[in-house]
Amino acid sequence: MSSTSSVQQTIEMFKRGDLSPVEVVRDSLDRIDEINPVINAIYEVDREGALLAAAASERRWRAGAPIGPLDGIPITVKDALATKGMVTYRGSAADPGHVAEADHPTVSRVREAGSIVVGKSTMCDYGILASGVSSRFGVTRNPRNPKWNTGASSSGAAASVAAGIEPVTIGTDIVGSIRIPASYCGLVGLKPSQGRVPYYFPNHPALVAGPIARNVVDAAHLLNVLARPDRSDFSALPPAHVDFTKELEEFDPATLRILVINDLGLGAKTSPAVKSALVKAEGFFRAAGASVERTAAPPFDAQDMADIELHYMVRCVAELLKVPEEQQKLSPFIYSWTKPGREYSAVQYQESWNAIQRLRDRAYKLAGEADFIILPSTADTAFAAERFAPEGQSPFSLWSTTCLFNFTEQPAISLPLGADTEGKPIGVQIVGKRFDDLGILKAAYFLEKKSFAPSPHIE
Repeated sequence: MSSTSSVQQTIEMFKRGDLSPVEVVRDSLDRIDEINPVINAIYEVDREGALLAAAASERRWRAGAPIGPLDGIPITVKDALATKGMVTYRGSAADPGHVAEADHPTVSRVREAGSIVVGKSTMCDYGILASGVSSRFGVTRNPRNPKWNTGASSSGAAASVAAGIEPVTIGTDIVGSIRIPASYCGLVGLKPSQGRVPYYFPNHPALVAGPIARNVVDAAHLLNVLARPDRSDFSALPPAHVDFTKELEEFDPATLRILVINDLGLGAKTSPAVKSALVKAEGFFRAAGASVERTAAPPFDAQDMADIELHYMVRCVAELLKVPEEQQKLSPFIYSWTKPGREYSAVQYQESWNAIQRLRDRAYKLAGEADFIILPSTADTAFAAERFAPEGQSPFSLWSTTCLFNFTEQPAISLPLGADTEGKPIGVQIVGKRFDDLGILKAAYFLEKKSFAPSPHIE
């Protein structure tokens, strides 16, 4: 199997008997052996279990009886997602780690669909850094160039897909951790509407799981699997009853209203290269007949970001306080960043939460009559792999393009649209109306067909 083969291509080869799941899983494991010492994306490998599962899948395909739409497809699972029999650390050296006794709902869905878990992927400390640096795992590097950062807590997941270890994977996103790694690694990353993908535990009003893939069709294919019902999640939406892959072509841009925003005003400033990519995206939609408008000025400011940061800081304090203080210091950046959060009163925290609800209302009304918002996935392209943030910027400022749409519960997708002068991928983000996951997949598929030219991973 080519390391850039899509899910659809691989499944078709299984059907014809031109390829075996055992071959595919062996290729995936070989790719881990070859590339993981460079990129540090995988921290645990289940070689024996994966090969046994691949042999069972091979028998099913030979009998013409695959158990699901991912039968025989290798996948890794992010550290944050419980995977039965495998250890999770929340990305932090302060966390002692524990072996999961049951699968997270997303892991259950991919297993039911026949996918084969080959290992666990790295993440940053507590999922709160827009960087691939972890006190537990060290630096996860970008397969496009190992000098570049992978960005945010789905860093190992995105690096694994970009490196050809797997064609698709599951990301999680509470501030932007699907979209930022997808942007830096030149991939498609979908944050679905809140509740579209069952998630348990702990649930949070801004936390979702969704696909990271090399193309929109594969992302839609994985969403079909992830969005299936799970009784454990009391917050999940009713099933969508739609095949997200089959309706991608049914799209008429001429009927659309689109709002383009260069800069939300919350943090990091948008670079000229990213602005140029937005102009390109806007041009594709205009040429197809869409009505496009632009905001005159950034609609938010630094105080809005301060309220958001306080919420996540206190959330992180609650995690750290589960272990003794000396152990907390094993996650030095998080220990230092959360110090102010230890002093806030419950009243102050509630006031900040009320401020976020007002911000949520403003953000949701931002689109007005527009069907979609187009804006940067990241304000700039990837920075140095070893850093928490670019020189002169606070790490939390890097969430400036993504975090609002976690609180509004709207679907948002990042897809690659060219590169800067250094060859670093540029991600463009499309935000849709709440619950319209199919709509943003269609819009992204339209834009991908117009523009997508994947960068090669390192060999």
